[in-house]
Amino acid sequence: MSLDPTGDNREDDAEDGERPKVPEGVLRGIEDIAEGRTATKDDLESVLKY
Repeated sequence: MSLDPTGDNREDDAEDGERPKVPEGVLRGIEDIAEGRTATKDDLESVLKY
């Protein structure tokens, strides 16, 4: 889903015509990926072992 109009003459999904809100956690995740702060496979496996 894009936050910008597609230009294909479809009506906006939002009832009030506003752009959809992006959760703060999603924005932090995008920033983490951009800065290379991601988990490795080993990191994930160690967290999932209990």
